[in-house]
Amino acid sequence: MKKILYLLVFLPVLALALPAEGVPEPFFNPENPSLSPQEKAGLAIGQRWRTASATGIKPVAGGDGSVQFLFGSTQPSVVCAVLQVCDIELQPGEIISNFNAGDQVRWRIEPARSGSPQGEIEHVMLKPLDVGLRTSLIITTDRRTYYLQLVSHRTEYMPRVSFAYPDDVHQQWAAFKASDRERQSLRIGGAGGSDDAGSAGSAGHSAYLDRLDFSYSVDGEASWKPVRVFNDGHKTILQLPESLTQTEAPSLLVLRGEDSLWPWGEKAEEVMVNYRVQGNRYVVDSIPERMLLIAGAGEHQTKVTITREEKEGGR
Repeated sequence: MKKILYLLVFLPVLALALPAEGVPEPFFNPENPSLSPQEKAGLAIGQRWRTASATGIKPVAGGDGSVQFLFGSTQPSVVCAVLQVCDIELQPGEIISNFNAGDQVRWRIEPARSGSPQGEIEHVMLKPLDVGLRTSLIITTDRRTYYLQLVSHRTEYMPRVSFAYPDDVHQQWAAFKASDRERQSLRIGGAGGSDDAGSAGSAGHSAYLDRLDFSYSVDGEASWKPVRVFNDGHKTILQLPESLTQTEAPSLLVLRGEDSLWPWGEKAEEVMVNYRVQGNRYVVDSIPERMLLIAGAGEHQTKVTITREEKEGGR
């Protein structure tokens, strides 16, 4: 009887002191189930997604110093440390519906809120209780679902984590286009002018066309492969097929550096860039030398590379 009482008292303590790699075999059935071909195929897809996430698009530094991930492109892995707090910051105005972690015993997960009622920002605070823990976290909100990996370290951690949202750019440009159409309508409706004014306008239009540079090569195959790429000296425009609205829109990145075997098989760095989507056009407020359009992940990932070519006599 004393032995039973001893076990009941100290079993929770022993459980917390277990190695971080996992719970010992006596707590689980050692026999795994036999999997069907359908189940194995599903596991393979999930494994490819996790592998692609580990080697995919890297996070960047946000304007506020946070570690910023591109939402939807990968499964972000958030590194936290014992005796420290990791803060996952969601989109302003986004409301958390629920969150669920694979290990809710050795991870403390708490909600928080900042900002005024008109611009509240909801947060998820993470605190691991041990080192070497790995688990998954799913956060559901009124706008989207976040799929995250959590890793605990002894000293290293990400104090603040945030996201960049491609959908924001689409919505901003939809509003901009609507406003631009309204301005154009007012301008045309109120314009009188003479033939001389029309001639001057035509001359200005021709001068603008003379500045356009179409010297780009496009490599790769995809249903959304650009049909035309050009710049006007200030902005770069990628014109995609009209069918873009019926397919998954690719993400646009800038490539810095070159792929090389020496030293150590270095690859060009993929960097996020601000761009706008206008119908079937991507507009970049700069003139990068190399760009990458990317969709999907793992074996099903599709890439198209756009390279600005040298013109005779230089740029």
